[in-house]
Amino acid sequence: MSYYATTFCSGSKYEPIKEKWEDRVKSKCKNAIVKIITNNNSNNDNIVLINNYAYAWWDMVRLHNNLEIISETNKPVVNIDSDLIIEKDIEQLVNLNYDLIISTEIGNNNAFPKECSQILGFGVCTGFYIIKQGAINFMKNIYESMKTNKYNTYSDQVNIMNYITNNNYKVTNAEIFLDDIKYINKIIEIDNIKICVLDFNIIIRDPIMNIGQFGNHINIDNVDGTENFLKYFDNDLESLPLTCRCGKVHLGDNSICKHIELRNK
Repeated sequence: MSYYATTFCSGSKYEPIKEKWEDRVKSKCKNAIVKIITNNNSNNDNIVLINNYAYAWWDMVRLHNNLEIISETNKPVVNIDSDLIIEKDIEQLVNLNYDLIISTEIGNNNAFPKECSQILGFGVCTGFYIIKQGAINFMKNIYESMKTNKYNTYSDQVNIMNYITNNNYKVTNAEIFLDDIKYINKIIEIDNIKICVLDFNIIIRDPIMNIGQFGNHINIDNVDGTENFLKYFDNDLESLPLTCRCGKVHLGDNSICKHIELRNK
């Protein structure tokens, strides 16, 4: 089954990534129709936000375009951040029988935004999400809350987390096997839809080593810029510096990194 794989790309930090990101998705995901969203794709609802560069205006642009794509094509839409490097074909994830599929934020019950993750016990990360037909109305409601600044931010992640924790929901665990590896996803039932929050090890934020993950989500600032980040497309993860904040003076962190011990085991 074909599906759309999209990313929003704008600015000097991300523009140099565009070509490698697109090549990687096309080479790994055989049924993906790749579409790169830019400022020029935005509609009038986003003009004011774009001109003022309010925080998370880009979330408005990408969600608007992703909803347009799924409404016009009836195909699932996968948002993949430009700083997320796909390692394996994600079609298995697209085929999971849920309305909205989304990755897990790093930090457990301290994940951003903390006030919501402390209620849920975990956070969602909108750097990777899959919208299907069943989730269109849910995501349109999220988009409306973003437009009206209901939760004092245009961030899709913050709006989704706040919407869930401020409404009736149920959370259960679901065990699955992908490529013979066991994962435990969290399933949120809300508004008559099911949201699958992927096991953290499926789409890893700040990866330490290769353990069969489908994608590595790397904060560019954590590796000291775009030029260094590009190396993660072409070199073995274990041969490159850790992507966590630990000990990175340029990020204001002078702590001793404990993650290197995990890599050396």
